[in-house]
Amino acid sequence: MRMPLSITLLVLAFSLAPLAQAACDYPQKSRLPDGKSATQEEITAANAAVKKYVADMEAYTACIDAEFAALPVEQQTPELKTMHVQKYNAAVDAMQAEALGFNEQLRAFKAANK
Repeated sequence: MRMPLSITLLVLAFSLAPLAQAACDYPQKSRLPDGKSATQEEITAANAAVKKYVADMEAYTACIDAEFAALPVEQQTPELKTMHVQKYNAAVDAMQAEALGFNEQLRAFKAANK
């Protein structure tokens, strides 16, 4: 039995749709230690985790930018553009919050370990 080309393309499009969705994975937030009771090793590991998180978030924002830019112009509706900007801004806010949270714990660590 032979499937018409349009049905084959439709099946292919639906099977590839999840791959397109999964292309831009939102990074998992790092777990910050309590600076008042953290060890030097925990603070050092948290610093590395935050740097990785920020790098992963930068890759995520680049990915969503590329994903939006790859859409045909007729699909770049004002609503979709607004959603893209909101996702991008939320990612930037999350990066800033993570960095601020780490800096707060680092200051607490330094105060507790003078």
